[in-house]
Amino acid sequence: MQSPGLLSPSFQALLCALASSLALGAGAQPVQGGGETWPYTVKRGDTLIGIAQELLRSGGAWRELQRLNKVAHPRRLMPGRVLHIPLSWLREQPLQAEVLHAHGSVTLERGGAAPRPLVGGQQLDAGDIVSTGAQSSASLRFADGSRVMIRPKSRLRLDRSVRLGRSVAVQTQLYLDAGSADSQVPAAASSLAPGARPQPLQIRNAVVNLGVRGTEFRAQLQGDTLRLEVLAGKVMAAPATAANAAVDVDAGQGTLGTARGVAAPRPLLAAPQLGELPVLLQRLPLSFAWPAQAGASQYRAQLFAADQQLVLDGLFASASARWADDIPDGDYELRVRAADADGIEGRDAQAPFKLKARPEPPISTAPNPGAKTADETLRFSWTRNPSAARYRLQLSERADFTAPLVDRDDLTTPQAQLTLPVGTLHWRLASIRADGDMGPWGDAATVTRVAVPPAPAPEPPQAGAGGITLRWASRGQSSYRIQIARDAAFAQMLHDERTGDTQWLLRSPAPGSYYVRTQAIDADGFAGPFGQPQLVDVPTTGSSWWWLLIPVLLLLI
Repeated sequence: MQSPGLLSPSFQALLCALASSLALGAGAQPVQGGGETWPYTVKRGDTLIGIAQELLRSGGAWRELQRLNKVAHPRRLMPGRVLHIPLSWLREQPLQAEVLHAHGSVTLERGGAAPRPLVGGQQLDAGDIVSTGAQSSASLRFADGSRVMIRPKSRLRLDRSVRLGRSVAVQTQLYLDAGSADSQVPAAASSLAPGARPQPLQIRNAVVNLGVRGTEFRAQLQGDTLRLEVLAGKVMAAPATAANAAVDVDAGQGTLGTARGVAAPRPLLAAPQLGELPVLLQRLPLSFAWPAQAGASQYRAQLFAADQQLVLDGLFASASARWADDIPDGDYELRVRAADADGIEGRDAQAPFKLKARPEPPISTAPNPGAKTADETLRFSWTRNPSAARYRLQLSERADFTAPLVDRDDLTTPQAQLTLPVGTLHWRLASIRADGDMGPWGDAATVTRVAVPPAPAPEPPQAGAGGITLRWASRGQSSYRIQIARDAAFAQMLHDERTGDTQWLLRSPAPGSYYVRTQAIDADGFAGPFGQPQLVDVPTTGSSWWWLLIPVLLLLI
């Protein structure tokens, strides 16, 4: 292609005319017999023959151009005169479209062959069809810089992509057979060189045809209805069967279109207020919530990767979004917009965040969350993460883990033996890869080491008509255990009972020696040590003092 500085005067004139018509919003003009034309301003030295040879499909078409524009002297054209050149006469150079991204299940259909996977970097020709599956997307770039993002569950055909004449002006026609497409067409600036402004992008479908230039918009085809939302510039929407019923939709407006007509545009809903969403997420599945918005019946939430690739897309009935999909760690942007009762979606709110969910923390297996123990030493254990080379374990008296009692990151096996102080303690785990990359902390759990109750202090037993009453001092415990045996080792057990009282009646004991000991038990069932055994002797004489008791404290080691 010639550089702008080497273009012929006639060609420069054509480009200037094209740029001028676009800047003024002037579209192509109808010509006799149908079709459309571009206005071309004659420059000094132009001739019809030269213009035809430079720009038209056939150099001999200058006679038709002469008749169409009623030119009396084809070799002496008046500078400044406007000639109308039919679009269909202009020389065309076929162009390809570039696939920027293809995420998920994206296929290409070409020349009637079976669909095959589409990947980033491939080139598309006229007639190619791109289809996207659930939570899948593709981004296309055209020769004039226009971009189209094909959303999940969509089908788009590239009907035409050409360069007109030898200029940089490009015409692109797409056919949206199903689903949604978001388009960005570079804004045309009047300061650009002649011919540098893009030609219109057209998106057609069975319902409504869209003609755009220098704009950003979204189109969603659902059944026999097309929803259009214009974010920048202007889009002309016309029923597929009635092009003369076109409606201009300006930036910040949306509309519904059917084969019967296009509704009057309405303002788009404002971007939702997302509030304080977290900037770091360490858990999957992803879940977000934001304040409800007046006038919203649904919300569209989308997740874009750092390279602007659409990763997740969903329509949600409430002001929240949740995806169960597994996505890699990285930087993302959440985009949320409200939809009105007719499904027309408004402007986006954006919230960037980082996902760092890997390597996943191991799952603790012992102790159980909230466990209580009387043991001073306790074994902690967890599952093995194949991605982890070692683990980090923290134990703290504080829930925020400031100044932890234990902070070990050298645990290469999924267990550790720790000495616990009395009280409630918090603990948590994380996985560390071989390169030192540590994943997020797992959910913290608590474990409580209780102080076991001391042994009850015995009081002197008392004899009565029914037997011997054994007593011990109360320490506010929940219950007590009393054992009576014939031997000091308590192997020959006579009684082993639990009571909530601080006394117990040994009914009418036979003569002989009895060993007695007690143990305190707290409300959680933790038992303290047995107290020192007492030895109670019941005499064998017939004296009325047969109840004589000789309590003896035995110090047993």
